[in-house]
This record gives sequence, structure tokens and C-alpha cells, in this order.
Amino acid sequence: MKITFELNPPKILKDQRFDLVLLNQEIHKFTKRASELVDLVNGIHLTDSVLGIPRISSVTAANLIKRTGNPLNLSCSVRARDRNYTSICQFVSDAILIGVKGVLVLMGDDPLGGSTDLGLKPSSVLKMLNYENYNSVIDFYLTIPAKIKSPSSIQKKINAKPSAFVTQSIASLAELGDIVDVARSHNIQVVACIMVPSNNNQMSAETIGLDWKEYQNNAVDFIKEAGDLANEVLLTSPNSFRSGVELLERLRK
Repeated sequence: MKITFELNPPKILKDQRFDLVLLNQEIHKFTKRASELVDLVNGIHLTDSVLGIPRISSVTAANLIKRTGNPLNLSCSVRARDRNYTSICQFVSDAILIGVKGVLVLMGDDPLGGSTDLGLKPSSVLKMLNYENYNSVIDFYLTIPAKIKSPSSIQKKINAKPSAFVTQSIASLAELGDIVDVARSHNIQVVACIMVPSNNNQMSAETIGLDWKEYQNNAVDFIKEAGDLANEVLLTSPNSFRSGVELLERLRK
């Protein structure tokens, strides 16, 4: 079973002020966490300013991890909402040069300073990137809901031909199975995103409407079964790195 763990890069501002000393301290903590994952997972996925909060870019974070000698596969998110196509091409080129394995193109949350939606849609971006042959040297992924009503509801994303779909946080193996059936019929892999069911993550789960009762008391078995269905599991623990590590250690036993 392939497992990737999601990490948020350090926030840029502290109390609405830029402080290089504090930022370097956070970077040290961040790369240390990445090092802790070396014997626990196959890869690390780096987010792009989740909730619109400015953070070090995911591709910069990937470079910082690479420079420590970390051997794990790295993938990055890139937000389409507040980038034009030129900046996305720059981002993807940087990712390729650094040695990033794949890029998840997503819409992204509204930035804290207000929406600056430039009109790009992830599916359209991916079509352009594929047309220009970036996909010959790097994988591209698109997000899909944790539950799909019908293949037609994600047809535009299917037509964009990503390497894989990354689900929103799943709560049902049956619904994951439905996604896998649709994706594989189009030769698209599936990465099942699963949130670590801990008290610290409860608020995040409620915010996205995630009900984890199906796996709250048997997370290890749930993840293993999801790993059997999907090509890969993306484990996320947005408010507690330690809870994520503890669950990964249980998975190893």
C-alpha cells in the first residue's frame, strides 16, 4: 500500500507581520517533521495556502525538503484561483527542475484578502499543460468529491486526462469504490484522501462536513481497505502532526 502524508508549509506572516527569524524557525520545524516521515510513508504532499492563508509556496517547500537529503517522493498543490497561466507554467517548471513527482491542480479557497479569482479552472489548466507536453515529465492530478452522483458530474475532469484523481476526505469505502470504478474505466488512478480521526481534527472535519463514524474506531483497517481499493492513500491531519505520526506507526505494526 502506498501512503502519502500531507504537510502544510509554514505560514509567511506572524501577527500580520513578516519576521525572517521566526520564519526560519518554522522552516526548521517543518523540515524536521518531513524527516520524521521517512520510514513511515512513501511520499509527502505539500499544500498551497490552505484556507487562503499565505504560506511558503509548495514548490519552495519541496525544495527545502529536498535540500535536507530527504528521499521521499514529493508532490505539490497549485491554486488556479489566484494565478494566471504564465505563473502556473513557471510553478510547474520549477517543480520539474526540483524533482517533484506530481502537481495537484486545484481551485483553492478564497484568499484572506478577498477573492481574486482570475477565471482559470483546474480542468482547463490541465488541458493546456498536457497540450504543451509538461505531462511527459511530471504527473498531474485533479480533485474530485468524496461522493460522485454519476460519471457525467465529473466529465470535464475526466476529459482533462489527469494521471490521478485525488478525492476529498472520504468517509465511506463503498463511495470510494464507486469513484474507483469510474476512474479506472478511463485509465485514471485514484488517490483516496483520509483525515486522521482525532480530537484535534474534529473541527476541520465538521468544517468540510466529514462524518468519520465509519472509521473512527478502526482507522487502521479502514486505511488498509482504502489502500486496496485505490492506488494510493493520502493521509491528512491538519491540526495535529503527532496524531498523524501515531496512526502511521500503528499502520506499520
